[in-house]
Amino acid sequence: MSTVLLSIQQAITRYLFPIVVAVGNSGNLIIIIVFSQPGRRTNACSLYLLFGAISNMVNVNIAIVPLINALLNPPDPFSQSLVLCRVRGYLIHISNHYFRTLVVLACIDRYAMTSMRISIRNWSSLKVARRAIPLAFIIWLLIASHILVFEDIQNGRCYVYGLYGTVYSIYNIIINILPGSLMLVTGFLTMRNIRRSRMRINTTEQIINIGRLVNKKELDLLKIVIVEVCVFLILTTLFPITLIYSTFTGNIVKSDDRVRIETFINFIAQSCLLYFTSCSNFFIYTATSKSFRHDMKKLLFRLKRLITVRSMTIANSIMRLVVLRPQRTMTHT
Repeated sequence: MSTVLLSIQQAITRYLFPIVVAVGNSGNLIIIIVFSQPGRRTNACSLYLLFGAISNMVNVNIAIVPLINALLNPPDPFSQSLVLCRVRGYLIHISNHYFRTLVVLACIDRYAMTSMRISIRNWSSLKVARRAIPLAFIIWLLIASHILVFEDIQNGRCYVYGLYGTVYSIYNIIINILPGSLMLVTGFLTMRNIRRSRMRINTTEQIINIGRLVNKKELDLLKIVIVEVCVFLILTTLFPITLIYSTFTGNIVKSDDRVRIETFINFIAQSCLLYFTSCSNFFIYTATSKSFRHDMKKLLFRLKRLITVRSMTIANSIMRLVVLRPQRTMTHT
């Protein structure tokens, strides 16, 4: 059993993870380019999604690429050097939780955008987003700093051990459950706002709110955030469960088969599913947002036109050289 599970784990790392890296990088790069367009940068929710894609791109390369390299080109340098071990763990932690924070901020933005109250609706603004995005990043830089001090290498494995490992597990359970809970609460409040706005359209304030909801790009962003939250919760629910189980069974003597089975389940919950979260955004945005598909098509047509123009320019330059060279030869003779 243990040999079979180890072979499956290695096969996933060898064959599936390179696809995840390729899809994650290309998909997140397209999202970054689309949401960097001038028409998108004026929307607070678009900014949250833009920086979320940047964070996912960092996470895909920092978290997955070293795993593939360790399997294909041992030994793993991140399990040999304590500095590399801690820096990698620090960057993975920041990118993971910074992305989750940005999704929560996007949920709050959609809740504020759909609110009937002007005081709450004012929180859905570019000014708030430009302050919240760097502030969240700085906060996670500080919160995750303990990894730079306490993460360690034992028996060729970069991980957390001893008392710090127990405290880290409890801390990890809290910071993994909290974002999902906030997403659920803000999602519920957003849907309640939408139902109320459809039922009551008597006052001027409510009519203005309905007008904002009719905006196609706002509706598309709302759909994107709702679907992204659903996918996030599906892919990350198993993670805190495995953490809780590992914390409460850490001192129990286990057989080799049980250890291998638990290691494999942890690999699926704490690696595979989390990495799929980082590369699923492109498919979510493409499937749910008509405006995103439209902007992506425009981008691809523009890229095609640019490549065509460049190709014609290069071809013309080559033709000139071919035509002029015989003339120069005849002149010299």
